[in-house]
Amino acid sequence: MVEYRRNQKQLRETPALPSNLTSNTAEAHLLLQQAIAEGATSLDTHEVQPILQAYGMNTLPTWIASDSTEAVHIAEQIGYPVALKLRSPDIPHKSEVQGVMLYLRTANEVQQAANAIFDRVKMAWPQARVHGLLVQSMANRAGAQELRVVVEHDPVFGPLIMLGEGGVEWRPEDQAVVALPPLNMNLARYLVIQGIKSKKIRARSALRPLDVAGLSKLLVQVSNLIVDCPEIQRLDIHPLLASGSEFTALDVTLDISPFEGDNESRLAVRPYPHQLEEWVELKNGERCLFRPILPEDEPQLQQFISRVTKEDLYYRYFSEINEFTHEDLANMTQIDYDREMAFVAVRRIDQTEEILGVTRAISDPDNIDAEFAVLVRSDLKGLGLGRRLMEKLITYTRDHGLQRLNGITMPNNRGMVALARKLGFNVDIQLEEGIVGLTLNLAQREES
Repeated sequence: MVEYRRNQKQLRETPALPSNLTSNTAEAHLLLQQAIAEGATSLDTHEVQPILQAYGMNTLPTWIASDSTEAVHIAEQIGYPVALKLRSPDIPHKSEVQGVMLYLRTANEVQQAANAIFDRVKMAWPQARVHGLLVQSMANRAGAQELRVVVEHDPVFGPLIMLGEGGVEWRPEDQAVVALPPLNMNLARYLVIQGIKSKKIRARSALRPLDVAGLSKLLVQVSNLIVDCPEIQRLDIHPLLASGSEFTALDVTLDISPFEGDNESRLAVRPYPHQLEEWVELKNGERCLFRPILPEDEPQLQQFISRVTKEDLYYRYFSEINEFTHEDLANMTQIDYDREMAFVAVRRIDQTEEILGVTRAISDPDNIDAEFAVLVRSDLKGLGLGRRLMEKLITYTRDHGLQRLNGITMPNNRGMVALARKLGFNVDIQLEEGIVGLTLNLAQREES
C-alpha cells in the first residue's frame, strides 16, 4: 500500500517539458505512405532511419551493400571497424544464421564475413530472400548499456510500449515493463524507474549510470511517433545503445500496414487533441491561442490564479480560496480528455506562455450532461475572452454528443448571468438558495 501511494504521488508530479523535442509528422507520414504504396510490410534499419530522425531519435548511419565487394568499398569509405548485418525479410532473427558480424577491422575481414553470411543463409534458409547487407560504423559499446524498446499492438488495449534489455529469446511478459501511449515525461520516467526497480533494466557493465531523463525523453519521442502514425503495427529497437546522455538505435525493424478509421479510437488513452488548437483575435487586436490544457500547465495555472481577484475566485468556487495545493492544480491540469475538457487561452511571450482564461466541462458517465465553469483573469475583462472561451466549449460539447451544459453562479455575478443569456442559456435565479442555475440545451442551440 505504501508503494502504491508513493507511485500515485510520483504520477501526480508536474511533468517537465522536454527540451529540443522534434516531431515532423508530415515527413514521417510521407515516408510510411511511400513504403506502403510500394508494397512494403516491414522496414529495416536503413529504411526506418529517416522516420526515427523525423522524431529526433539518433540512429547509427547505415549503408546497403549488395555483395561482399560493395561491402568492402563502403567500409573503406566510412572507416574501420564496421559491422555487417544480414538483410532478409524471411529470417526473423539474424542470430539464427550468425547474420551479424561485429568489429571487422580490415577489407579482408569484411569480405570473408560477408561471404560467410551469404553461405550460411544458403545452407540454413535456401528459400529465403536476401536483400544484401547493412554496413554500419562500429558503435563504441565500451561502458555502454544495451536496451530494447518494442511497440506491439494488443487487441484490447491497442499499442503497448515495452522497455527492457531484450535478447534473442525475449519474453516481454517477464523481461519488460509496459506502458500505454501517449507518454509525457512523468509517465515515461515512471516506466524507466519501474524497469530499474523490477530489475528488468540492470546496470551491468555500464561505466556511467543510466540517464533516466534522457531515456524518458526518448520514450516520449517513441510515444509521439506511435500516436501520430497509425500505419505502424510494430516497432522494435534492439539494441538501443545507452552511453551517458546519448541514446542510439543500432538495429530497428518496423512493421507497417495501411490504416483506415479513427486514429484516436485505437488508443486506450486519448492523446492530446492538437486539432482543437485555435488562434483567436481579441477585441484589442491581440492574438492568443485557445488550446486544451496540458499537465505541464500547472505552474502557469498557478500564476494565472494569483492574478484573479478574491471576489472573482469566490464567484467561481463559492468559497474563499487562500491557496491551491499541488494536488488541486494537478487535478485541474492532468485530465482525461475522454470525459473532461478544459480550454486555456494563452499568450506567448519570449518562448513562454501565460494563461489568460480557462473554461472546462466535465461530462457524466452517460455523456448526456456536462458541468461547466469559466474563469478569466480579472485585469483582462472586457476583451471578449469569456465569451470566446464559452463559445469554443459549447461547440466542443455539442460536437461530442452532449445534450445539456449546466452550471451555477451567484445572483450578484451579473457579468456571468448576462453572458449566459447572450449565449442562449436558460437562467434560473433562485434567490432563497442564493444561486443562479444555468442550462443550455445544446440540440436546440444547434437547430437555431
